[in-house]
Amino acid sequence: MVKKILFTIAVVTLLAVTVQAADPVFFAGAIKDDDMWPFEYIYVDLCTMPILIDVGYFVQVKDCGDRKIKLKQVPCESIGKGGKFPCYEDCESIEVRANFEAKLGANVSSSVSWFNAGNASAYYGDCGEGCVPDIVPGDGAWHTKKVCVRAWEVSIWNAGEAQGQNEARIGDLTITVKPTQG
Repeated sequence: MVKKILFTIAVVTLLAVTVQAADPVFFAGAIKDDDMWPFEYIYVDLCTMPILIDVGYFVQVKDCGDRKIKLKQVPCESIGKGGKFPCYEDCESIEVRANFEAKLGANVSSSVSWFNAGNASAYYGDCGEGCVPDIVPGDGAWHTKKVCVRAWEVSIWNAGEAQGQNEARIGDLTITVKPTQG
């Protein structure tokens, strides 16, 4: 008889606890009801892959089309061409940037018969303390360089239609570039 009473008390106690578990007051309103909250799918990370780019070489001369060399007569001895009269020289400051260490070069070409490009040379002048005149560091920043042209034995007496012009176009200066490495 005692066993039956103990068993009955145990069953009643279990039922009482089970009923309390479903009581919203017992859980302070923590029962989920699917009709009360919206359901939404979320993104789940699946895999990660690297993003690559072919950077290549980048060099830029700022406002190159707005620059010009205007040769002015100079003593031939000042450019190391004594006895090669008449002699001319001019320089222009340019700003250059690159994403690699670059070596600048320059070529002079002529568009008139009386100016022999073979009697002209281009070079890079002094660009300040600690600066290498024809090297652009590959840091992407603008660097000021001074490009110059010298000419000697210019046949100015054959200038013809250019006589008296203040800025007669006689040729072009082409700035060239190559990597310092390799």
